Amino acid sequence: MDDFTDLQRLKTAVLCGGPGVERAVSLESGDAVWRTLTSSGFRVTKAVLPEVGYNEYLEKLDCQVAVMMLHGEFGEDGQPQAILERRGIPFSGPDSETCRLAIDKAAVKARLDQVGVATPRWLTPDSNETPISLVARLEASEINPPLVVKPNSRGSSVGISIINKMSQLPAAIALAREVDEHILIEEFISGRELTIGWLDGEVLPIIELTPDGPFYDYRAKYKSDKTRYICPAHLDPLTYDKVREMTEAVLTLTRIRDISRVDIILSEKGPYALEVNTSPGFTSHSLVPLAARQAGITMAALCSRLVEMAANRAGLAKGQENQFYLGQGICL
Repeated sequence: MDDFTDLQRLKTAVLCGGPGVERAVSLESGDAVWRTLTSSGFRVTKAVLPEVGYNEYLEKLDCQVAVMMLHGEFGEDGQPQAILERRGIPFSGPDSETCRLAIDKAAVKARLDQVGVATPRWLTPDSNETPISLVARLEASEINPPLVVKPNSRGSSVGISIINKMSQLPAAIALAREVDEHILIEEFISGRELTIGWLDGEVLPIIELTPDGPFYDYRAKYKSDKTRYICPAHLDPLTYDKVREMTEAVLTLTRIRDISRVDIILSEKGPYALEVNTSPGFTSHSLVPLAARQAGITMAALCSRLVEMAANRAGLAKGQENQFYLGQGICL
């Protein structure tokens, strides 16, 4: 029995759904991975977490390996990962501690600042801060319009605004706070939008985005067929090396494992790191599967790798398909 057959026999669950504004994207990602693994002969179920009672659902989940296609709230924030860790169920993607860090954009940017990785200047408003006080702090920090205002711990560009004058700030903050109490304000850097996928220690081909609209928002990401993706991006060797080095620095700082995506703006002054995504989408418009295809990795192979990386951490990939590890270390 070869290793791939061992993987196919594992009782695998693709986790998707859950609460929050990114549920629809998660469902689409989960369905794509579930269909791919099913077609590849895996013993796989689609575990759709409800919008209410998702903790209880995960506590009762019966599987040997979990493939994480959860996004945003109770997806990338470390909560489901912590439950699976306690139960002893291996899963794809970063561990709970890494997820808790990476979803906090301000915390990631603070680490980037500490080690000298270029990132747009930024600040986080206090919950009770007046507009006058906030504008004064922005000006004192030389953070001037245009500005990006976005939720601090959400993805998929939900609740994000680009404003060109300070008078637009209150409305932009209100929009961001509809999905996240904590928000981030940073200077807008004009340049080429790049995204770099990463798979099990390998930097995938760099993608350049030309969004259908002023920036790569939710509609441009998931709805529009006019957004252009150039893969691999046309970069000279020196710039390519700088972008690659920045990607690896961000991933090292956040201790990412298995799979991720780093977003970077390439300005005239060089690259600026924006954020890291610990649970990249697998929809028809998603970028990591596109970069993987460019690297010669099919969707089937990519999804299989997710199962394999999780299974290897628990020693399940080689002939242990009948074992189900519980939090107490008991094998049934």
